[in-house]
Amino acid sequence: MAKKPLLIFPRASSGSRDTLQPFTGNIKYPEKETQVQKFENRISELDRVLENQTAYLGANPANLVAEMILVLEVAGDLKDFFKAVAATPGMEFLGELQSEIDPDENFYTVNGDGERVDKRFGARLFLTMTNQAALRELRAYWEKYKLNRDEQNFVHGTSKFRILFDRLKDLRPYSIADRIYDTGLENYLDEMRLLEVDPVKFEIELAFKNDAAKDARAYDEVNSLLQQNNGRIIENSRVIISEIAYHAFIAEAPIGSFEDLTENTNITFLKSQQILFFRPVGQSIFDLSEEPQLFNYNEEVAGIQPGLTPIVALLDGLPLENHALLVGKINVDDPDDFAHNYLAQNRVHGTAMASLIINGDLSEDSAPLNRPIYVRPILKPIANNQSGGEFLPDDKLPIDLIHRAVKRMFEGEDGYPPTAPQIKLINFSIGDPFRPFHHNISTWAKLIDWLSYRYNVLFIISAGNKVDDIVLDIPEADFDQTSAADVQTATLRKMIEGNFDRKILTPAESINSITVGSSHHDSHGPFNFPQRKNLITSPFLLSPISRIGFGYNNSIKPEILMAGGRHLYRKHIRQTDPEKTHLRIETGESIVHPPGNLAAMPGAPGDMQKVGYLTGTSNAAALTSNLGAKLYEMLLELNEELPNEQKIPERYFTVILKALLVHGSSWGEAQEIITQIIRTLPGISPQTVKRNIYPYLGYGTVDSEKILYCTDHRVTLIGFGELTTRTGQDAHTYSFPLPPSLGTVNIDKRLAISLAWISPLNFKTAQYRKAHLFFDNLENNGHLALSRNSHDFKLGRKGTVQHDVLTGEYADVFQDGDTINIKVSCREDASGLSRQESIKYALTVTLEIRENVHTMIYEEIQLRLQQRIRERI
Repeated sequence: MAKKPLLIFPRASSGSRDTLQPFTGNIKYPEKETQVQKFENRISELDRVLENQTAYLGANPANLVAEMILVLEVAGDLKDFFKAVAATPGMEFLGELQSEIDPDENFYTVNGDGERVDKRFGARLFLTMTNQAALRELRAYWEKYKLNRDEQNFVHGTSKFRILFDRLKDLRPYSIADRIYDTGLENYLDEMRLLEVDPVKFEIELAFKNDAAKDARAYDEVNSLLQQNNGRIIENSRVIISEIAYHAFIAEAPIGSFEDLTENTNITFLKSQQILFFRPVGQSIFDLSEEPQLFNYNEEVAGIQPGLTPIVALLDGLPLENHALLVGKINVDDPDDFAHNYLAQNRVHGTAMASLIINGDLSEDSAPLNRPIYVRPILKPIANNQSGGEFLPDDKLPIDLIHRAVKRMFEGEDGYPPTAPQIKLINFSIGDPFRPFHHNISTWAKLIDWLSYRYNVLFIISAGNKVDDIVLDIPEADFDQTSAADVQTATLRKMIEGNFDRKILTPAESINSITVGSSHHDSHGPFNFPQRKNLITSPFLLSPISRIGFGYNNSIKPEILMAGGRHLYRKHIRQTDPEKTHLRIETGESIVHPPGNLAAMPGAPGDMQKVGYLTGTSNAAALTSNLGAKLYEMLLELNEELPNEQKIPERYFTVILKALLVHGSSWGEAQEIITQIIRTLPGISPQTVKRNIYPYLGYGTVDSEKILYCTDHRVTLIGFGELTTRTGQDAHTYSFPLPPSLGTVNIDKRLAISLAWISPLNFKTAQYRKAHLFFDNLENNGHLALSRNSHDFKLGRKGTVQHDVLTGEYADVFQDGDTINIKVSCREDASGLSRQESIKYALTVTLEIRENVHTMIYEEIQLRLQQRIRERI
């Protein structure tokens, strides 16, 4: 099979974008009289609540303004409410959070027939910092609302309050429960108690005021309250990043301060109205409790090509720089001196990740990268832990580490020049083990999204691992005789039933990144371990330890699965089911025995030849970065062969890499396997089956061969450009020439389309994504007879990657010169996208037919592309 280069679309034609059908909603709201009766006293009492809170905290009126965070819970959406807050004297908008609420007699949803449906539905929590002046304004709005005043009677920009009062579900002061909700703090404190850690360190995020004097005053208030309760702020830990509205620091206090997390506590700092969130710090990221099985690796490994700069960065633990598989191939930048006391035997995770990025899975026969990678250590060894392990330091905020590391790459630091300005991909195989993603985007993800857009760089993030026992619905006595297919089905059913506890780890919900889950596959070959069981047999399915999606605003997360190793299980020694109708299966460590991905490992002191096997989503992310680096080299080679007018400017490489990494994915046989299980679940209609597949497969498992080159039977075209929201410049149309040979014979064909971009963000609204790019539905394109057997076209428009796959098998009716036209449109999503702001994007389209037929389409398409290019010159 001859390998042929990818092709470039001719220049797209400009035009006006397609329109999307607006979602009108189906929520029923209460009558105004009901709202007035419910909230009249609450709004009148807010002044007294503010005075009581201020008195309790011992605020000094001479130097402190009495303030309170007010929570306004609204059923459904309320677009751009932050603008109404900004127009209200004394009121500051702090954030908009997503929520879900249960229906009641006043708020509920209806179906298309107008009948009530008893299911939870979406809501918004608006957080505003409010003082006495703001409360007076709020009461004035309320009085106008009660008197049926229309929008004209509201001060310009504040009429949203009238809509808010119609949809208001709750109004209350911000509480301690709000400050710890979905942060993982309680689980973290339980772990610290087990470890007998006292005092305990934790992150405090303050309400960001975007005013130096106000931020300083809030900081001083919380510092004073901490000292009153035998706590303190860790020196030099305070961080302000105005671009993402973030103001936080690390504090330390007696663990007994957190015994009572209700409003009845007498610990004053817990009730400070300047505090948005309490979070864990210094989380354990990688902990090795068993001695790994290591092997010598004596194969000769090619070196790097001199003079080439890194295009992949690794933010992780410190690698073993002198390992035979890494020597001369990593540029370590360690301005924080994390290498101090970082013993060789502790450098496990960083060494393995660097090895997988540079060399791929050593069980495969593939060439290593020809350029070095840039490494910034952000993990440290666990002190006094004989079994090893690496963690995020507890005296530095992760946000600060990541921000400084990336800014240093592209802008430099302390007067020094940028350390790695050519970076296109940043590998981030780190997640917060206390923060599975459920509804609201984390500060980690916000920072990564902003850095992605600011520096035009793509983060490759691991979805996170869930290494827990699995209880199978298989009798213990029958397990060894149960077929592999039945064991696989039982395992998948348990994973699907427990999906709430298997959600991706923050910051994997980042919308501008590519999040990678682990498919249950590797290249180790057959194995024989009688006591250990392989629960999943299909290489297209996710690993039992891989976490699942969705992402933010129901976007597809993880987008792709990459081979992260086969993780084996064994019967648990202690079975807890007296009836023996269920079997508990336990997992070993992800790094002890094969199979798995083979990578460099630290050996005994002075031994730089050791390798070992490991499994998990960290591996999958690292192998994705390896593929991304190969795709970058492919683009460089492609540019060398193209005439000047067709060369790809390097500023588009990042979005092209993003599109290509997703473009090679497919559900394969996994679709039917998971579909058969999902169809049996309660509440799943035939129309929602595809939607319910995405959390477990994303867009599918990646086949690198599909994107690195073309063949006679598979043709991939790349388009790229920039779009704005200006009329007439908010859409580009690309024409894919059809090969005449397809019009004469029945033949299986597959059309895959992928669109990727990196969006600017609006941090004041839960819509968050400013730029929404999308392509039209090609199911009825008029030329090829195609249908969509996989994927959900509408759901695929939620994030910053849209991927669609269409198939057909019949002869098509078209003339030579006919094309498939694909329109890429750009629209504002969250408000604030300037009409002058252009959004870079990439479009990849592949037409593929069976390899075992005589019809060859590459030359036909290439010839027609050349004709079109000549016509345009």
